[in-house]
Formats: sequence, structure tokens, C-alpha cells
Amino acid sequence: MLKHNTENEKHLLGCYLQGGAIGNTITTDIFSTISHKNIFKTIQDLRSQGVTVDLAVLVPELERQGKLADCGSAAAIAEFTNVPLVSNTAFYESEVLKECQRRILWQAVSYAKEGLEHGEDVETIRSSMFDDVMQHTAHNKPEGILFKDLMTKQFPDDDFLIEGLLSPGLTVVTGASKIGKSWLALQLVTALDQGGSFLGQLKARKCNVLYLALEDTPKRVQRRLKKQDCIEFNNSRLETKRMTDLELRCLLKDRQYGAVIIDTLQKYKGISDLNDYSQTVNGLSTLKDIADGLGIALIVIHHNRKNADGDQDHLHSALGSTGINATADCTLTLKRKRGDAKATMLVSGRDIEDASYTLAWDKDCCSWTITESGAIKPAIPEAQQQILDLLESEDRAWYTWEIVAKTEKSKQAVNSILSRMKENGTIKSPNIGLWQTVNCKHSLRESIPVYQDQDAETPKETGETELELF
Repeated sequence: MLKHNTENEKHLLGCYLQGGAIGNTITTDIFSTISHKNIFKTIQDLRSQGVTVDLAVLVPELERQGKLADCGSAAAIAEFTNVPLVSNTAFYESEVLKECQRRILWQAVSYAKEGLEHGEDVETIRSSMFDDVMQHTAHNKPEGILFKDLMTKQFPDDDFLIEGLLSPGLTVVTGASKIGKSWLALQLVTALDQGGSFLGQLKARKCNVLYLALEDTPKRVQRRLKKQDCIEFNNSRLETKRMTDLELRCLLKDRQYGAVIIDTLQKYKGISDLNDYSQTVNGLSTLKDIADGLGIALIVIHHNRKNADGDQDHLHSALGSTGINATADCTLTLKRKRGDAKATMLVSGRDIEDASYTLAWDKDCCSWTITESGAIKPAIPEAQQQILDLLESEDRAWYTWEIVAKTEKSKQAVNSILSRMKENGTIKSPNIGLWQTVNCKHSLRESIPVYQDQDAETPKETGETELELF
């Protein structure tokens, strides 16, 4: 068991060296060997100082502290990073924590057995066992801040790289295959590198960009940039070879980049099951940690599901589990019908207002341009949408019985749906039993009696016809 746990500890340390976040419950005491304790303590101390830790940083630091020999050679430590995916961090943390808890309990049980054999008081033994267990777990309390301190804390202002669209953090750009996402990514590279405008309207802040074009070759990227009439660049960089999180961190540490674009997520991460929530969250979390830790914008290009154009909520369109958009700070979804020169870009984020942009494709320069923008229309349930579509089909008020007949729903269900739609302001009711859209231009004449019997099956039961209402 100890050997198995030691291997888990090595894998866990390897995850941290590849950029994995350290959980709140992970402390030096959970490691079973002195060498692992020393390695973890060094990683933790360096991170607390804002240092991005990798092998190139860790080994010299251990040597400086005189601990390298105790921790093994540089080659032995490098073997820690032979982990299939950094997304395994949570699994290894769980396994190491469970083994630590077993050790603590065995120690307590051994103490109790020894005490009982020597005739010690049962209550004294029980109290000592409790104190021993608490001593090993008390320091694992989650870190936090008092609300009164939070409200006086000074935070830097939001620093947009693209006005109202892109800020430091993790952004996911989704869209169907071959719809124009990579062209959009190249436009973003150019806008940030030159500090001009993005999509013809949005102001871009100048910064160096690292572009990982993992589905393209340098020749294809050059050809596309020439089509977009982008010839001169500053210090932005193209990479077409896949790299690990550790290699990415080293590249970002050595150079000054304000943004990183990864095209595509699956080519970079190679997640074995995109539908697995924990795999997608862990995989994206390492990228978010890189973005947050370095204060940069990290943009990931990803594909949509097939037949995702019918989704009312564009956040449900991404291929794979909801963990992808749940982890991202912002999601941009590009939607376009094949052969259509227009597209819609929908934007939702934690710190920005939901927005919708209509884009036009210029086939001569292979570029997108914003033609109009506005707030995203809130998604409504399918049953409400069906009724709303019906009311919008004619510019007039509709009887409840008409809606029941057209939608083929029960009268009770229709009344319930209509009431909710009225409460949320989607529709209005000029009179009992009558419904219309909020933008309906027709109004009821006060001099004409209005059909008010909502329970009647047809308006003829009140002696009125539908035409008499207008």
C-alpha cells in the first residue's frame, strides 16, 4: 500500500509541475516521504511568491537549499511529469489524501491499543485520539476573507484586450467545423499585435500573441494571412507543434505575451472523453490556472455539436459536456448557415453583458466584419416559444381557446404558460381571455363589448365574433 501511495504522490507532484492547481486541503503533512514533503514545500513556497514553477525552476531551487540530493537527481524528479494528463490532478489528490487519512487513523488506533494494554483510562485515550486526528486536519481549513474586509479591498479595474469582448482569463470560442473560426482567430492575432480594431469596430489593445495553430501548417497560415492582407507583425509568435502545459508555461514565462490562442482544444488537450464532466473541467481548469496566474487572455477554439444550430441557449452547443463552458470565463459562439455570407456571434461571460453580433463575411479578404450588435434575447422554454411564435404570426390579440387549438395543449397547461409569460413580460393581456405580444399595434375599442368568458370554447357563446373586437 505504501509503494502504491508513493507512486500516487509522484504523479501528484508531476501534475503540479505541469501547471495543476493545488487544492485547499493539500498540505505538506499528507506526503509520506521526506523527499516528497521537501519537493511539495518548495513548489508551494515558490507559487506563494508568484513564481511559475516547473522543472527548470524547481531543480535549481532544491539545489540552492541543499535538498536536491535528498529528493533525488534532476532526472528522477523529471520522471514525476510522466503523467498521461494533467487533468488527473484531482484523482491523485484524492488518492493521496485517502492514504494520509489511513495513516492518521492507524496511528491513533496503535496509540489506543498501546494505552489499553498499559491500563490507561479509556476517556483519556479517546480524548488523545481525537486531539491527534484534529491536529492533522485543523490546518486544512479553507482560506477565505471576511466580508467587511472584502468590501474594503482594492482590485484593479477590468482591463479589456478587445473592448467589451475579451479580457484576461479563459475564453472559449465555439462553432461548427469549417465555419470560419480559424479565420476569426487570425483576425484576432492581427488586431492584438497591431493594436488596431477587431472585426472593424471593437478597439484592440496592443500586445504580443502566442498562436498555437495545431490543425494548420506554417505555409497555410502564411497563405491565409496574405489573403487577409496582413503582412507586417511585431513580436507575436506562431507554433504549430503540440506542447504540454509545462512547455506552454515555460514559453510564456520566458516571453511577454498578453494573449494565447489555442486552435483547437482537443488537438492541444487530447481529452479521452469530452462528454465526461470531470475530464473537461480538469482539462480546462489547468488552462484557466495559467491564464489567471499570468494575468493573460487565453482563447481556446473548440467545435460545436452536429445540429447545434437549433439550440435556444448557445452555451449548450459546444461539443462535449457542460464542463467546458462552466469552466470558461467567457464563451463566444459563431453560428452560420453553410454558404451564407452572414453569421451570428453570441457572447456570454461572467464579467460582461451577454451580446449578439451580426457578422458579414468578405470573401475577397477572407475576413469577418461586424454589421450590427445588440443584447442577446433571453432564451425561453420551448413551450413558451411555441406560443410566442403563434402570437407573433398575426398582429392581433388571440383568444385562449384559439391558442389551445393551435398548440394542441390542454387548456390548463396553456393558461399556466400564458400566466408565466405575462409575469415575465413576454406577452400582455388587454382583457380577460385575450393575449398579444408586447409590441402588438392593435388595441381594443372601449365602445365594443369584449369577449371575457375565458372558459367558453368559442367566442360565439357570448354573442360576439372575433372581428367585432378590432
